[in-house]
Amino acid sequence: MLHYMPVAAFVLDTRHRVVIWNSACGQLTGLEAEGMLGTNQHWRGFYSEPRPCLADLLLDRSLGKLSSFYEKAGDFDADARTLHTENWCPMPDGRRLYLVIDAAAITGDNGEVVAVVETQRDRTEQRLMMQALEESEQRFAAILGSAMDAIIAIDQQQRITLFNAASERIFRCAADLAIGQPVERFIAPDCRSLFKRFLSFEDHAAKSPTWVPEGLAARRADGEEFAIEVTFSPLDTGGQRLYTMILRDVNDRRRAEQQLDRLQLEKGYLQEVIDYEHNFGEIVSGSREMRAVFEQARMVARTDTPVLLLGETGTGKELLARGIHELSDRSKAILVKVNCAALPGELIESELFGHEKGAFTGATQQRKGRFELANGGSLLLDELGELPLAAQAKLLRVLQEQEFERVGGSETLKVDVRVIAATNRNLAGDVAQGRFRADLYYRLNVFPIDVPPLRERQTDIPLLARFFLAKYAQKFGKHIGHIEPAALGQLLRYPWPGNVRELQNVIERAVILSQGAALDVSALINLHADPPAKNVRLGTLEDVERDHILHVLEETGWTISGAKGAAAILGMNPNTLRSRMQKLGITRQG
Repeated sequence: MLHYMPVAAFVLDTRHRVVIWNSACGQLTGLEAEGMLGTNQHWRGFYSEPRPCLADLLLDRSLGKLSSFYEKAGDFDADARTLHTENWCPMPDGRRLYLVIDAAAITGDNGEVVAVVETQRDRTEQRLMMQALEESEQRFAAILGSAMDAIIAIDQQQRITLFNAASERIFRCAADLAIGQPVERFIAPDCRSLFKRFLSFEDHAAKSPTWVPEGLAARRADGEEFAIEVTFSPLDTGGQRLYTMILRDVNDRRRAEQQLDRLQLEKGYLQEVIDYEHNFGEIVSGSREMRAVFEQARMVARTDTPVLLLGETGTGKELLARGIHELSDRSKAILVKVNCAALPGELIESELFGHEKGAFTGATQQRKGRFELANGGSLLLDELGELPLAAQAKLLRVLQEQEFERVGGSETLKVDVRVIAATNRNLAGDVAQGRFRADLYYRLNVFPIDVPPLRERQTDIPLLARFFLAKYAQKFGKHIGHIEPAALGQLLRYPWPGNVRELQNVIERAVILSQGAALDVSALINLHADPPAKNVRLGTLEDVERDHILHVLEETGWTISGAKGAAAILGMNPNTLRSRMQKLGITRQG
């Protein structure tokens, strides 16, 4: 496992000699294992002059303090068996990489240290993106502070969570006296019922910004009422829904929405890139099936050929798409994702191509679409099979001509975008039934990659289970070191209709429920019982999918969202599950 895992790692014996130097370590440092095994020259891979590595310090504390060699590291006690640092490291070949370094002691039966393993993870790009995000947030804060309009955020308890400098001036109230107070305090009494209609947290259909140019009045802290125009914008962030209000005194109004919208989009996409935990080089797999997939991905990555990723939900298509982007010549630009199933049909064209001000109700300003945001980079069209036919026609033109017009606009825009599409549907069958355009299918099907389901690569199940166990044990602060053979047998026998995502969810729940040092999956037996070996009703793939979704819905009392809902159990996004239910004709009787 050490030899073939995608993380750079080496192992030292107690005399500081290299006994393992895996292939990923060779790729990171440029030094092959043949020249390193049996030597104490491992420092040459990471530093330009002799100095102890983290593994050396763990073997021999007399070599120095951790803080004298690494900036972001505290000291460690004499009983420490693991060490962790992360720092900018000047590599011998002149590169400057941000490495996350971990070292752990390997002990014998009597507890003595017999070797030390050290791993290095290259987080240079994520660190640079974090710096870019911080700069974006600073610019965002500067815009909020300099805006001439009052910008106020309201939570679901109708209390103020954001009150910018212009709000202080317009309402004549300091921010610290306004934040946490009911927004009703700053609304004219005659308009309170009307305000509540626009601030409707219960109405999930109200997804678009609403501009109210007249008819509303606000009240300053000293009691003076004044006429306003206001834009109400729903915002989902961190699992919580908020509303932002941009208020303008009719007699003293300024426009700041356009610049705010651009910075919010920039911040959102930078955050999405940073939050993504794994890239292509760190997909956990040791199976022949996935190695074949990786080889295809590497071959096509440096071209601009469209890629079509085919596979069931939860197999890792989005992660593979991100890896293709990172290995391409476009890796310095952004990868923009569009979930075609999560967007209402009437908004898909606006999301993809943008819209002009006044193009439709609620379009109070010009907005760039995902193709413009991805210019120079890559665009991932996830769940492509859910795209309406009208949007398919426009998408075909962009793929052929690399040009389009915004909704409601006449200007032709040119872009340079590499498209990666992903779907769990049988597009060829959809073409035959008229649900998907044949010309678009053949345009995207230039380089299809089939991602096998987890049940067809069972050798990956133990690797993934242990990977997720280590991840969530650390996250929840639990000391769970292994999986019992009986539990591992259960995991291997289960067919995993939700694939890797379902396995990840099961391991996370098992870590939460386990009390001892071994992973306990007994609490999940009823939920994830082995399928019956006999009397299985034969049918199409859609029949099997419909039956499984119905079974899970009945087990959860038809609860879709939430930690114990059907979507979490199936390893799906709640919106994706609702879309599949609609397409499969699944409704709750009575």
